Amino acid sequence: MEEEHNRMIKMGMWEVVPRNKVPKDTNVIRTTWAMKKKLNGTFRARVNARGFMQIAGEHFNSDSISSPVTNEATIRVVLYSLSSSGGQMNWRM
Repeated sequence: MEEEHNRMIKMGMWEVVPRNKVPKDTNVIRTTWAMKKKLNGTFRARVNARGFMQIAGEHFNSDSISSPVTNEATIRVVLYSLSSSGGQMNWRM
């Protein structure tokens, strides 16, 4: 876990700020570590931000949040349409 933590700091993913340097009125978002044992016996460590502590407009801009999601049926329809039209699709909507 320490190795993963040091790697993330080296890559500049975040900056560790001592608690006494944080202003009193600031909401600090805590993190938790999730460990997973890989097939080769090593462990994979992940840091998870506790997002429920975030406040819209302060920690993130709610207008810029998007999560594009599709399902298998949609992909099948698109691929079927593409293959049945001889590879030509009209993408205008």
